[in-house]
Amino acid sequence: MSEETPTPNHARPIRRFSIGLLSLLQIIFILLIFLGVNFLSSQHHRPYDLSEDLGFTLAPSTARYLQSSAVQSREVPVRMIVAFRADSPFYERIRPIAEEFTRISGGKVELQLIDPIRANDLAESVAAEYNLVFNQDIVIIDARSSRESPAVNGEKKVSPNVHIARLEDMVVYETDANNQRRVRGFLGEDSLRSGLVNAIEGKPRKVLVFSDKSDLTSEKSEGIWQVFSANLVSQNIVPERVRLADLEKIPDDVEAVAIVAANSDLTPEELAVMEEYWRRPRAAILVTTGDADCPPRLRAFLRTNGVTPRPDRVLTVDSGVVQTSVAANFTQGLEFMRDLWEKPTLLEGVTHSLDVREGAEDLLNQRIAPYSLLESDKKYWGERNFGNEIPDFDKNGEAAGPLPLAAAVVRGAATDDRFAGETSRMVLIGNSAFLSPQHVRQSNLDFLASSANWLIGREDLTGKGPKNLRIYKLPILPPHVTFINRFNLLVLPAVLLLIGALVWSSRRA
Repeated sequence: MSEETPTPNHARPIRRFSIGLLSLLQIIFILLIFLGVNFLSSQHHRPYDLSEDLGFTLAPSTARYLQSSAVQSREVPVRMIVAFRADSPFYERIRPIAEEFTRISGGKVELQLIDPIRANDLAESVAAEYNLVFNQDIVIIDARSSRESPAVNGEKKVSPNVHIARLEDMVVYETDANNQRRVRGFLGEDSLRSGLVNAIEGKPRKVLVFSDKSDLTSEKSEGIWQVFSANLVSQNIVPERVRLADLEKIPDDVEAVAIVAANSDLTPEELAVMEEYWRRPRAAILVTTGDADCPPRLRAFLRTNGVTPRPDRVLTVDSGVVQTSVAANFTQGLEFMRDLWEKPTLLEGVTHSLDVREGAEDLLNQRIAPYSLLESDKKYWGERNFGNEIPDFDKNGEAAGPLPLAAAVVRGAATDDRFAGETSRMVLIGNSAFLSPQHVRQSNLDFLASSANWLIGREDLTGKGPKNLRIYKLPILPPHVTFINRFNLLVLPAVLLLIGALVWSSRRA
């Protein structure tokens, strides 16, 4: 039987032209995709803050203001000139923040970076335009309109729509044990935002603080005025201390009035002035209670608007220890508090609870709507007989937690957009010690700033504000420096040499 002879396999010819053409097309498509991705990323990109403390992410209130009509409706973009030396330790802090202002505003804030040392000619022209000298790092915020002339009769004038933010106003210092001043924090975003608001509005809003009804000078209230005024000034709000007894009428150009740490009662004449002001189509009142109970006539005025400060002391007892520092949470309700909803905080010092008549029919008939803004934890109660003995809750005469600690009142058609600008607003806080320097907390400062901006009708700036970026330095003693140097020069090379010897020995074996 004969065997079949296998058919020889012939090698297929290599199509070099087809392979080359296909490779060329692949390279062309890869290049086109690469160029397209780069073009799209250059037109539509977003930076991400990967820093541990999110120090380059703008606060929600800042972003909200940059997207508000105050910025977006401008015909001429705001000019922001950052004149910082490139070798300044704060340059890399301020530059990304300023760039975020430009990005979030959609170009309504135009940024220009200048190094006064390297770009000397440009710096001189800017200095001549704004009539200043670059003797320190500064930021110029120019919000002048196209109709505003930079000069009158050949003489330069200082425009209220131009704000200069200096580095010394952005840096927070502290004095150490050796009486040496060191950098503790950096308020770059806070300074730029305050300057932007100042430049756009042209002049600060005015709030009258009734000094004869407020406890601003006693030993217990030391430092309260400084914290209160600094917080408002950073919002472009200037608090002015006046005596209510000297006023026959509250001026029309006043945005709001305030009684801080109330300690003196109103006279019948002063009460009439307050009631006349509150009856206006648009009014704003801020009241914080002091260590003592709220004075009778002021308490009656507040009660007629649905919020009554109780004559108590909010506290709790834990393992036989009286705790007067009150843990609380911001409540949901009014929109200007959205960023703080359900967020915790702590009120130290004397805290009074409030009786807030939310939804009361008699108040609704008068178009008065009170809202609770802050409530204590449920373990606290309002103690009416606070003394040396350990208190015990009396369910027959004392209010149980959770207790309202801060409230807002709206009088008018707040839900009707046609009349939203003609509403009167009030904020009552049952604590003033949160303004004391030793009790300052960022959440409480955000609450005060949001309340102040809401009262004057500037909702775009309410919410969580800029953070105080803390700058830490690791103290390294000379022996530590010596150890680090020896480790880098001796130990580390020796370890690398040993690893290399082990690798060489294993390969040789």
